[in-house]
Formats: sequence, C-alpha cells, structure tokens
Amino acid sequence: MKKPVVVEKDLSLFDAARLMNKYSINSLPVINDGKIVGLVTHHDLVRHFGEQKKVSEIMNRQVVSLKEDDKVQSAIELVREKGIGIFPVLNSSGKIVGILDSKDILKAWDNEDYLID
Repeated sequence: MKKPVVVEKDLSLFDAARLMNKYSINSLPVINDGKIVGLVTHHDLVRHFGEQKKVSEIMNRQVVSLKEDDKVQSAIELVREKGIGIFPVLNSSGKIVGILDSKDILKAWDNEDYLID
C-alpha cells in the first residue's frame, strides 16, 4: 500500500496532470471534507486533454474502496469481478489512508493472510 496523493474536487485537470507526473502515479483520489468523493485517472486526463475543467467534472464517482484491515484476497476478487486495478484504502472513519494497486496485489499474491495495512 502506498501513501495517497489526494486532490480537492476543484483542482484543474492541468494541475492534476502535473501532480501525476511529479509523483509518477496513474490516479488521484478526489476528496471533499476529508472523505473520498471520486477518482480521476490518467486515462480520464488523456480523454479530456486540453479542456479547461475541474477534476470534479470528469472524475469517477463510483469508487470501489477497501478497508485498511481487509485482506489482499478481497482486492484480488474485486480485480477479477470488476476489472478494477486501483483501490483507495479507507480507515474506520471513512478517510483515505492509502492506495492499493495491482503492483501491491502481485507482491502479496502468495500470502492469503496478508493484510492491506
């Protein structure tokens, strides 16, 4: 699990692209009042290249997340069922504490008891 780089919903697409480039990441969780409200990916930015919009206008609002005490097996099942490759990880209060991606899942493939945190 990686430390999340999060953005507020009013961030411009240009600034979102700069952050993804700076941190070598492919997605940004979008937060409002500390809670996740969406996810914007590099694919979203490419589709809207050159447009003067905010991340809230293009973000995916149906975010599939994991709890920090879930097992990686839960993420593997979601990858198989829904084809999702990145998951915000939330604490018991619903605040984002990390990002789990396909690389993290592959690292833990052999250990069924591996917890996300």
